[in-house]
Amino acid sequence: MTNTLTQLRPGTWTIDPARSTIRFTGTHVFGLKPVHGTMAIRSGTVTVAAEPRRSSVSAEVDAASWTTDDARRDRDVRGRRFLDVERYPTIGFRSTGVVHGADGWQVIGELSVRGGSTEIPLTMTEIGPDRFTATGRVDRVAAGVAGGRAIVGRYVDVTLTVTLND
Repeated sequence: MTNTLTQLRPGTWTIDPARSTIRFTGTHVFGLKPVHGTMAIRSGTVTVAAEPRRSSVSAEVDAASWTTDDARRDRDVRGRRFLDVERYPTIGFRSTGVVHGADGWQVIGELSVRGGSTEIPLTMTEIGPDRFTATGRVDRVAAGVAGGRAIVGRYVDVTLTVTLND
């Protein structure tokens, strides 16, 4: 894999949820201990344009799929104070632009969480013909998830590995 968007095949592709992953790292206990976990992509579409800046991405994440090594924390995060998965079963992402900067290609987009939203840049780190990896940092407070900082810290680093269907 390389870091150029021209490695992705032009066209409109669906994201393969079974072969795609979201891994995250945050902190808890006021930043003293790392929290590692995963979430599942429910669905999504990637449009790769001949001119990379015209490309777009949209995806839905299954909010109830939040999983770490602590079942009690997972229940709390899925509950009303955090993700409130009963009222907001999905987390959405919709790109608003694709830019090339000092760190390489970035997909800029709106992350929608439990009725709120925040902008997030995702930096493309590996790109292949039908797969890419991107990293970013989510400010959960800016996204509208403000409670319980001792359970999960304010910032959550995410790594998405996305495989596209033929």
